[in-house]
Amino acid sequence: MKRINGKFFVAAFRKAAERLLANKDEINALNVFPVPDGDTGSNMAAAMIEACEYLDRLKKDDLVSVLESVKTGMLMGARGNSGVILSQIFRGFAEGIGNRKFVNTKAFTEGLTKAREIAYRSVMKPVEGTMLTVMKVSADTANEEFGGIEDFDEYFEKLVEVAFDTVEKTPTLLPKLKEAGVVDSGAKGLAYIFEGFLLATKGDIELEGPLQQMPQAMGSSTERIVEIVREELKFTYCTELIVKLDESDSQEETSELLKAYLEEMGDSIVMVHQDEIIKIHVHTDHPGDVIEKFLGVGFLQKVKIDNMKVQHEHIVDIQSRGPEMFGKEKHHGVIVVSPGDGLADVLKSLGVDYAVKGGQTMNPSLKDLYEAISRIAADKVIVLPNNPNIILTAKEAANAIHDDNPGKEVYIIPTRTVQEGIAAMTVYNDEMDSESLIREMEEAAEAVSPISITYAVRDSSMKGKKIRKGEYIAIGRDGLITSGRKLEKLVHDSIKTVLGKDGDKEVVTIFYGSEVSEEAAGKLLESLSGSFSDFEFEIHSGGQPYYYYLISIE
Repeated sequence: MKRINGKFFVAAFRKAAERLLANKDEINALNVFPVPDGDTGSNMAAAMIEACEYLDRLKKDDLVSVLESVKTGMLMGARGNSGVILSQIFRGFAEGIGNRKFVNTKAFTEGLTKAREIAYRSVMKPVEGTMLTVMKVSADTANEEFGGIEDFDEYFEKLVEVAFDTVEKTPTLLPKLKEAGVVDSGAKGLAYIFEGFLLATKGDIELEGPLQQMPQAMGSSTERIVEIVREELKFTYCTELIVKLDESDSQEETSELLKAYLEEMGDSIVMVHQDEIIKIHVHTDHPGDVIEKFLGVGFLQKVKIDNMKVQHEHIVDIQSRGPEMFGKEKHHGVIVVSPGDGLADVLKSLGVDYAVKGGQTMNPSLKDLYEAISRIAADKVIVLPNNPNIILTAKEAANAIHDDNPGKEVYIIPTRTVQEGIAAMTVYNDEMDSESLIREMEEAAEAVSPISITYAVRDSSMKGKKIRKGEYIAIGRDGLITSGRKLEKLVHDSIKTVLGKDGDKEVVTIFYGSEVSEEAAGKLLESLSGSFSDFEFEIHSGGQPYYYYLISIE
């Protein structure tokens, strides 16, 4: 194969998405910290999936239209730094290809070169030993060594070899990776994407399970519900089950009988039988009967039932009156990203207009933030990302808003924790001029000392200190504070350490997470008040996952 057209690129991109999804869990597991924030694979996958959905809606398959759809879809689906950077790689590639109807290997290298340029430009402080390095080395090597290669089969074989070789070298470029004993997750994700293109050139373009199932698993989005109910609903309940079959020599026969049963009970049937597990999706009027039938052959592991008619009425209502707007009659509307309902309530009480669900392992997409900003009625919008992995996505969302609505001003205050976001909101005053308000909020966010209490998901090392899987860890603005096996002692020690560095603090506010009971939080408060009698303590339910306590010292 010496030339690629739009039709082939669609197939190759889908194969690349499939390879990424097939290895998503591995990519997620490559954390450079022992914090449970392993979502790089999920964030990259979200961008690839959204681009595939854009391709599904494309009516033309010329290369220009295909690359434009990929570029736009990836940007709208991008989550976290890894997703945004990946979207910029494909944006650069599209710009490098330009208006060509076909590309040869030389033109493809031009696309890689532009992809490298745009990707590096998208990051304020590029870090080597990451996805950026794989992009740079791949583009440079293609320019320097692939000039005589005309066949894409050979071209992609060498490109994949270079990419994976660079992945293995990432720990030598980034000390945090070497310390943790892992390669870079985003770098490996990009290598798998290149591998997908190689497989496509070899004729392996049949889609397998992961890519087809992923959108279904994400099927709670408004767009997907609307698509379902545009046609007259024949059945009321969307029913999903996961069943572990009883040990039997006739599982295949049982599977076929169950599939025939589902065809009698409803439509929109998806049934996957893998080993002793059966996963089904069916629209039916009798979900109870379906559950009873499957209880006869095994044990239920998961049940999900949605009333589609109720969902339909809700969506139709939204469409008829338009989306609800927030921040009316205000100079500055405020959007925050919050990992817990309790935290969101506190932020709203301080003047926040709209809280986007998100945080560790659940970064909102650019599309989520774009839509949130669009729902603020005020002409000026302040966004508090409250997580370092969301800042870049927020900035890209602001750029997208400016392109579509130049009259709307969006200010990103780069808060890295929810504690910083809350501190910033304590000085929020809508009557101030924008420049003064942003400056005061940034100063307030910087003044707070945040501590986040979580646990290590694997053996690792931070700042030269060995951390064992399952240990509790306290993380501050500058990284690890301390670690240990006793949660209450860890909280005491971390607060004592921070107070020792910042002697002018007076108030300690603690937000307990979803895994902490109110009783346990109360006991901690009593213990801390006794140990630090000169300080004022407050404790609230934050509802955040993964973090037992989020502590703010001011």
